[in-house]
Amino acid sequence: MPTIPAPRTTCDPIHAADTFIVSLHTVVHAPRQTARTRAVLRACHDGVDRFLPGIEPGARVIDTRNCRAAGSVLLLDNPLLTGETCIVEYELSRLPADHWEQVLTTPAWDLVIQVRFHPAAPPTRCVGYQGIGARLVETPIALTGDLSAHTVTLDAHPGVHGIRWAWA
Repeated sequence: MPTIPAPRTTCDPIHAADTFIVSLHTVVHAPRQTARTRAVLRACHDGVDRFLPGIEPGARVIDTRNCRAAGSVLLLDNPLLTGETCIVEYELSRLPADHWEQVLTTPAWDLVIQVRFHPAAPPTRCVGYQGIGARLVETPIALTGDLSAHTVTLDAHPGVHGIRWAWA
């Protein structure tokens, strides 16, 4: 299994339950509300065999790679030793909503959330947000030419990270 050096982040992965998130990239298709996520994980101790991706109640895992779903837990195909990395992919489906959010319970070096909108349903406004503790920080996001909006957070701390949109 590949290994990487200790995290460069100001976040403290020592307190992570099992894994440190090296990279988490989610692409959401709105308004359909399916999302594919690729997670690069690093084991914080020997024997890591699962990942808790923060799947919200009501969402359904419809596809996986290098893991399998057991409720809201992803079981890795192979247990990891300390410092080893793996890449897992999972696809979710949920009821339509006006936002997508990722709840981090452990730090992440790189967190990307991208929402792609259907040409027949472009939003009139998009806002990125991060909730760390009791503080919520919001940032307006412009749509790109291909009708998508995204946020990139480096050294992401545990908490809520998301994009909200409105259709007038």
